[in-house]
Amino acid sequence: MPEFMHGLRVRLDSTQQDKALWKAVALQLRVPPYDLIHVEIRKKSLDARRKKQGPSWVFSVDAWVKGEEAELKVFLEGKKERGLPETPTFRIEKGMRKGPKPIVVGMGPAGLFAALAFADSGIPCTVLERGAPLAERHHHVRDFRRLGQLNPESNLCFGEGGAGTYSDGKLYTRKKHAMVHAVYERLVAFGATPSILTDAHPHIGTNRLYAILEGMREYLKERGVEIRFNACVEELILRDSTVEGVRLRGGQEVLGGPVIMASGHSARNLYETLYHQGVPLEPKSFAIGARCEHPQSLIDEQQLGPIRNMEGVEPAEYFLACQLGKRGLYSFCMCPGGFIIPTPTEPGHLNVNGMSNSNRGGDFANAALVVTVEPGDFYIERPGDLESHGVLAGLAFQRHWEKQAYLAGGSTYCAPAQRLTDLVEGRPSSTLPERTSYRPGLVAGTMDGILPPSIVKILQDGLPMLNRKLPGYLMEEGVLVGVETTTSTPVRMTRQEDRQSPGVSGLYPTGEGAGYSGGIVSSAIEGVLSAHAAIERYFS
Repeated sequence: MPEFMHGLRVRLDSTQQDKALWKAVALQLRVPPYDLIHVEIRKKSLDARRKKQGPSWVFSVDAWVKGEEAELKVFLEGKKERGLPETPTFRIEKGMRKGPKPIVVGMGPAGLFAALAFADSGIPCTVLERGAPLAERHHHVRDFRRLGQLNPESNLCFGEGGAGTYSDGKLYTRKKHAMVHAVYERLVAFGATPSILTDAHPHIGTNRLYAILEGMREYLKERGVEIRFNACVEELILRDSTVEGVRLRGGQEVLGGPVIMASGHSARNLYETLYHQGVPLEPKSFAIGARCEHPQSLIDEQQLGPIRNMEGVEPAEYFLACQLGKRGLYSFCMCPGGFIIPTPTEPGHLNVNGMSNSNRGGDFANAALVVTVEPGDFYIERPGDLESHGVLAGLAFQRHWEKQAYLAGGSTYCAPAQRLTDLVEGRPSSTLPERTSYRPGLVAGTMDGILPPSIVKILQDGLPMLNRKLPGYLMEEGVLVGVETTTSTPVRMTRQEDRQSPGVSGLYPTGEGAGYSGGIVSSAIEGVLSAHAAIERYFS
């Protein structure tokens, strides 16, 4: 059996990193280096905190020594097999199941991995995506960012790949699940860089996600999966509390089942329809705030110091948090060298998010600064003023602040922004930095009126605390861009232990839109688990 070791350090300035790592492994194993036959890196991270010893790479590895050649051969053969998409053990023309197909609603990470799980089991499904395929979606996104022309059905949230298509392609997750590495391996099989298998905080980059998504689409189609774009699901087709299909906008019916509901966090019209159809929903907490943008050079200088320009060192990240009474302020979805992007899906609304390309080579760093709000916080002026919306009060809460942000930006999808120093001093900004990553552009103003007063107060009081953790963070060149409202959905679709909706047989609420995940990897795992549950229940 291989020996697992962690905490192995190799100085950043080592000229022969591989040789230095093998030497460190041999030293810990107390064997001569020539007795090692293979070292497999499991995790690699950068530690720039130790000033005396100097910055170093920190490794976790498996190591094999002489006498373990047979075990190593088995490992390497298994690794080679996993380097390709899993091939079903059936011939497509003979193995396709007859009868109604399962339906997957949404083509984000949860929907895509659900479809992969069905295909791997020899079960062709139908995937319905309300937005456009990738090439067409790019044009819609470009026109929106350049010209302010929003397509409500195909934008930075809706379309092939879901909202994650325009992100940093972040794969890091705190989820401790045996399938995390399997998701990484599957992404590598479709074209992701193998470094995601070992990086401590892996990411793909928006620009590299495109080719991966195209590879997934072709793989699914080859295995009998039907993919339909511009197919907006409006309601379920129910008979005796059992799902028999879905009805699309325009009235067309798609019969089949079960239904994997992986619609994403912005499918608000679908939440409303499902609620009126009797699908059990419940309100849930989420976070609200604004995007904070700084020059990336500042973050690099503070976080990395003299190593910031060394080979192999990526632009710096940060994670900041502080507690103010019972409330916490924290950074979320940090995008080094990235862009702030407009992500509304409804005309007359504005909310923002962040993205980065694979090299994280932009001039700006951005991250959401957010505060968690509970269902009891879902009101505008006084507690209870959104009660008429029932369990959908969180949607009304989101929409209100997005409308205010749209108006404050001049009703053009320009975003209202405020210098951090002005916010702390309690004054509107009259000027902003000359450059920003946000398109169509920023309008100087204030967070007052576009965020709940309690959230603005926490930002004002919390920024000096964050500045003590990251000196220079509270600076004139730092800007808050409003608003960020879709860190997750404010509604959860209730489900049972078998992952079906209670009282609605054949409906599997799945992923971020159903309130059970956040991010690419956790959503992908959600999709696989829901598909497996459906297969066990309906196809075994």
